[in-house]
Parts: sequence; C-alpha cells; structure tokens
Amino acid sequence: MKLKISAVLVAGCLFGTSAIAADLIDIYRAAQAQDPVYSSARFTYDASKEIVPQARAANLLPSIGLSASFNRNHRDTDGFPTADFNTHGYTVSLTQPLFRMQNWITFDQAGLQAKQSEAVFADAGQSLIVRTAQAYFDVLLAQDNVALSGAQKTAINEQLAQAKRNFEVGTSTITDTYEAQAKYDLGVAKEISDLNDLEIKRQALQQLINKMPAGLAPLRDNPILTLPKPSDMDQWVKAAEEASPVIAQLRLAYEIAAKDVDRNRAGHMPTLDFTGSFGNASSPSTTVTGGVGPSFDTRSAGIGVTLTIPLYQGGGTQSRVRQSLSNRDRADADLENAKRTVAQSVRQNYLGVTNGVAQVKALEAALVSNKSSLDATVLGKEVGVRTNVDVLNAQQQLFQAQRDLQQARYNTILSQLRLKSAAGRLVEEDLAEVNRMLVR
Repeated sequence: MKLKISAVLVAGCLFGTSAIAADLIDIYRAAQAQDPVYSSARFTYDASKEIVPQARAANLLPSIGLSASFNRNHRDTDGFPTADFNTHGYTVSLTQPLFRMQNWITFDQAGLQAKQSEAVFADAGQSLIVRTAQAYFDVLLAQDNVALSGAQKTAINEQLAQAKRNFEVGTSTITDTYEAQAKYDLGVAKEISDLNDLEIKRQALQQLINKMPAGLAPLRDNPILTLPKPSDMDQWVKAAEEASPVIAQLRLAYEIAAKDVDRNRAGHMPTLDFTGSFGNASSPSTTVTGGVGPSFDTRSAGIGVTLTIPLYQGGGTQSRVRQSLSNRDRADADLENAKRTVAQSVRQNYLGVTNGVAQVKALEAALVSNKSSLDATVLGKEVGVRTNVDVLNAQQQLFQAQRDLQQARYNTILSQLRLKSAAGRLVEEDLAEVNRMLVR
C-alpha cells in the first residue's frame, strides 16, 4: 500500500494535481481523437468506401457525353468572292457495356478491396487499444520505479546514518560505512535513471494523445488476473485463423489476386457494347457563284451494338496472365506467412498470460518472504548476529521483488490484450475490464 501511495505522490508531483487523474478509458478516448496513426487508418477506410460506386460507374453503368463546337470560318477561293461564315453543332452519345467480362471482374475486385480496407481499419482499432494500454502501463511502471528508487534511497540513507553513528561510538567498523555509502550512491544513480525513463514514457504517451494528462489512475493492490477462456491454446489459434483482421487482409489480398488472373484471361474474350447518339450540325449552303447562302440544320441519330474481338495484341495478354499468376502465388505465400505469424503470436501471448498469472502469484509469495527476511535480518543485526551489509542486501532484495511484481502484473495484463487482439477478439469492453482494475 505504501508503494501505491508513493506512486500517486510521484504522479502528482510530475503531472500536477490541478485535475483528476485520467484512467485507461480516458486515455483511449483521447487516442481515438488524437492519434495520427489511427486517424490515418480511419480516413483511408472512409476513402475506400468510394471504391465500389466508382467501379460500378466505370465498368457497369452507361456513360453519356455531350460535345459541342462553334467555329468561325474564312474561305478565299480564286475567282469567287471571299466568304466568312459560322458553323456549329453538338452531339450526345451513349455507351452501355453489354458484355465485358473484364469489367464485371473488376467490379468484384472493388468489393473485395472495400472489405480488405474494412479489415485494415479493424486491425488499426485493435492495435490502438493495445498501444494505448502499453503506453499507459509503461508510465505506471516508470512511476512505480521512481517511487521505489526514492524509498530505497531513503532506507539506505537511514542505514548510512546509523553506520556512521555506530562507527563514531566504536560499535562497528568503517567498512559498514563504506558499504552503506556505496549502496546509497548506487541508489541515487538508479533514481536518476528511473526519472529519465519516466520522462521518456511520458513523452511516448503524449505522442499518442497529443497532451499530457494531469495524472494516471494506478493499478489496484492485488488485482485479480484471470487465465484465458477457453483454456485451450489450439482453440485460440483456430479462432485467430477465422477472425484475425491481419489474416483477413491477406486472405482478401489472395482473392483479389486470383480475380486478377481471371480478369487478364478475359482479355482474350470479345466485348459487346450498346451505343446511341444524336447530333445537330448547322452550316451555310453554297451558291452557284461560290457565295454563302442560308444556314441549314442537319440532325442525325443512331443506335446500334458494337462487337469487338481481340485477335492479336503482341503477346501482351499472355504476359499479363503470367504476371498475375505469379502475383497470386505470392499472395498465397503471404497469406500462409500471416497465418503462421498470427498463430505464433497467439501461442506466445497465451503463454504470457498463463505463465504471467503463475509468476505474479510466485512473486507475491516472494514479496512476503522478502519482507519477513528483512525483518529477521534487522532483528539479527540488533542482537549482533547480522551486519549492516546484510540489512542493505535484504532491503535491496525486497525492493527488487516489488519491482518485479509490478512489472509482472503489467506484462500479464498486456499479454491478455495482445492475445485477444491476435485472435481478432479484442473490443473496447476488454479495455473497460482492465480499467476496472485501476484505483479511481
């Protein structure tokens, strides 16, 4: 409990006490609004929503165009009067693809690309949750280390002062004083290093949310850390293969590449288009003497179908087919690599949770043992069977056990989030569950 109080005091000194400490959800909300990585992913996803209507317009729907012209003409013919006259006209044309296999496949690819962008954005959302928790607990751990360094330095300073008094009255040797002084100097150096690390972690958090919170809510004493459910690693791996947004991206990339093979092969197939046009042209008539007569409007209209059969394109179509086949095989290899990488990440984080829970329990027991060891060592020193150096060593072991315990707790919580992220199951409620472990 003393550690928690010290950590809060350190946070108050460093962040300021003019506002209520932010919790994990507060930081996550700020990251959603301020993190440039997540913002970029969101804007990319918004832009990708336009892929399908653009593909539909370009490949399936009719195109209608209007062209108009106006010309001022000058004619000078030998033996005839010079003539200046105007001509103008317009044409409305329509083209509707009736059979273009490449266009249909391109439209299907657009739908797959939109789904791929959705998977990318989902991955960015889960990544933001993990990055937010990582930055948050990095600061908490750094604060704990600063608090422990200060407490350790204070404890060593008390031993140093006692060693000096005992030496002055002749009840101990100068060696005890030198040992205590050496431990104290190392404690000062460790505190400086921990303060520097805390500033680095604060800057990393500020980069994420573009501001520095007044303080962070610390982790509760003895938080309840649960094992993964289900408790079967293979089930997590299977779930990841089905739901992981990373695998979904690569699976869709493979489907797009496979469609590209079909699209390039369709380059051998004929195309059929419906066409229609209406035009009006106005130009003057010519008299028998070469002069310019009255203007007449000429209107024309027509509808029909246009059949195009590709016969030979210099081998370009075959080359594009071979290229798309290689790209499809590469996409298949990338997909397989993603499956293996995600499976490895799932196994690693699953073990991180299970071993982390066990490690936390062991370190909690070790902390109790170290406290008892320190008490016994202090008592032994009072009765003359232990030295000042033994007390310093026992104190150092106790503080190290406290450091290890806090770090193990944070690492276990992060492994829980990473496990769910790798399996594609991480949602905001998981972060809220972690947030309930904090002191408010």
